[in-house]
Amino acid sequence: MKTRIIVAAIGIPVLLLVIFFAPLIVFGCLVGAIAACSAYELMRCAGVKAERRMLIYGVVFAAAVPVITALAGNTLNAPLVFLLFALVFCELMLSFNKETALSFETAAKVLFAGGVMPLLLSALVRLGQREHGTLYILLPFVAAFSSDSGAYFIGISLGKHRLAPRLSPKKSIEGSVGGFICAIGAMLIYGLILKSLGYQANLPVMAVYGLLGSLACQLGDLSFSAVKRLYGVKDYGNLLPGHGGALDRFDSMYFTAPMIEILVLWVPAIF
Repeated sequence: MKTRIIVAAIGIPVLLLVIFFAPLIVFGCLVGAIAACSAYELMRCAGVKAERRMLIYGVVFAAAVPVITALAGNTLNAPLVFLLFALVFCELMLSFNKETALSFETAAKVLFAGGVMPLLLSALVRLGQREHGTLYILLPFVAAFSSDSGAYFIGISLGKHRLAPRLSPKKSIEGSVGGFICAIGAMLIYGLILKSLGYQANLPVMAVYGLLGSLACQLGDLSFSAVKRLYGVKDYGNLLPGHGGALDRFDSMYFTAPMIEILVLWVPAIF
C-alpha cells in the first residue's frame, strides 16, 4: 500500500501538469506511451511474444494512434487501423510458406491490442480537442480514480458479499456500490469547483457522468481481470511498483474514457 501511495503521489501531479500546462501533443504522447505499454503487456500475456514482428506491429501502432489523433484528429485513425489490418493479414498469408502458419488467434490479438485498444484510449485525446478540452479530459480520470478508490476502501471496511468470487475474489458488492457513490460525489464536487471558477456545469448531468463512468470503470476492471484469469497471470507487468503493469493501472480507462466521450457528445455538461 505504501508503494502504491508513493507512485500515485508522484504520478498524479505529473499527469495534472501535462494536462493543464503542456500542449495536447504532449498529452497525446503520454497516452501513446500508455497504449504501447498496455498493448505489449496484453500481447505478452496472451502468448504473442513468440511472434516478434507481430509484437512490434501491435506496440508501434498502439503508440501511433493517440499521437496521430492529437496531431490530426480522427482523420487518420481509419487509415492507420487499415494499415495494421493489412500488415497482420499479409503476415498471416505469408506464414503459409513456413513450416508453421501464423494462427488467426494471434492475428486477432495483435489487431485488438494495436488497433482497437488505442482507439478506445484515444477518447482521452479527443476529449481534449473540444472547447474547454482540459476540463473534459479530467472527467474520465475523476470517474475512474474516485470509483476505484471508493470501491477499494469501502470494500475493505464494509465488504461482506463477493461480487465475482471466481473472477476477482477481493471485490465485493458493497465495494461496487461504494464506487458508484464516490464517483457520483466526486463528479458533483468537480462540477461545483468549475461553477466556482466561473464555468457553467450541469450538476445532474455530471452525476450521470459519475454513475455511468463508474459502471464503465468497474466493467473495464473486471473485463481485463478475466483476461488475466484466462492466461493464469496475477499482473500484466511490473512497470509501476505496487500497481503492476500499465494495463493493471489503466485497464478501466479503456472503458471509462469512451463512455465519457459518448456522454459528452450526447449531453455536454460543461460550458
